[in-house]
This record gives sequence, C-alpha cells and structure tokens, in this order.
Amino acid sequence: MSINTLDSVDCLILGALQRNSRLSNADLAKSVGLSPSPCLRRVRRLEKRGFIRGYRAVLDRQMVGLGVTAFARLQIEWPRAKEMRDQIRRMPQVVACYVLTGESGVLLEIVAKDLEEYSKFLFGTLYNVAGVRGIQSSVLLETVKQRETSPLPIVDPSAAHSKRHRATSQKTLSIEPASPRSRSVNASSSRR
Repeated sequence: MSINTLDSVDCLILGALQRNSRLSNADLAKSVGLSPSPCLRRVRRLEKRGFIRGYRAVLDRQMVGLGVTAFARLQIEWPRAKEMRDQIRRMPQVVACYVLTGESGVLLEIVAKDLEEYSKFLFGTLYNVAGVRGIQSSVLLETVKQRETSPLPIVDPSAAHSKRHRATSQKTLSIEPASPRSRSVNASSSRR
C-alpha cells in the first residue's frame, strides 16, 4: 500500500493523530470535517492497512533517568549478520538499529543512565556481539531537531472539506425526486 492510496481526508486524519493520538473520535472527526462514524471507519481502515502501526507515549529520556544517548557504528562480518541482529534485538539499551550502505554497515542508537553505564555496555556487551569487527562511537551533545511525526503530503484542509461537500451534494442531488424542471437543475448542479 502506498501514499497514492490515501486521499486528502486520510492525510488529515494521519496528521491529526500524529500530533495528538489521544484525540477522541468525536474531536478527530470534527477536526477533519467528518461525522464520527465515517471517521472511525477511516481510522480502522488506516490501521488495518498498516498506515497506523500503533499508539504510544513519547517519554522524556532525561526525566526517566536516561541521560546519555550515543550512536555506535558497527563494522560487521556479514556472514554473521543474522546472529548479530538477533542479539541486538534483545538489548533494551539499543532503541534503534539501522543497516546502512558503506563501511559502517550498522548504526545503533543507544541510551544509558550515564557515561559509566554506557561504557560498561559498550565494552562489556557490544564488543561481544557476534560478527562485530569494530565500533565507532559518538555521544550525543545536543538534539537540534527530532521529529516525532512523519511528513505527509501537503493537504489543503479546505480542499478536503469541499471535496467531501461536493460528493455529499452530488449524492443528495441524485436521490431527490425529480420533476422535468428539477432534472435540468439537478443535472447542471452535479456538473459544477
């Protein structure tokens, strides 16, 4: 499923939920210009199709005692990559693991209480991971930008609402009883 299968209302729903996943369905529906039932159906469809993978709270790492964030670039022996991946997946200190092009091969984002704890993890655990030939480590000094949301296509909210309004108007016009005179009015109204 690709972004091409999303319409403007879907993008509005995804954007609103990324900004605040605790919105009630009624508030979400109001913010995207739908009634609650169709809005909930759309959210369920987005969940089922995998556009929405879950809902979670974003924690302040400092506040929960994780004062150090580090990035470790691993040079690995590719024949042992599966074993390395399995070991890394079981490490709670590793919050993200990316396989890259180039010499480094793997980039890890690691959190720890302090530098001492990070050092113990680095030398006592990470250097013992299967297939790791070398590690280059950098400690985060400052976060300039960290998006908690993914960018979506730019959607003009008024276009989404007017598209919905046109569709609703056309449905309404097509089911009205028609006299010969009102048929011509209906026909011209639906072409606008």
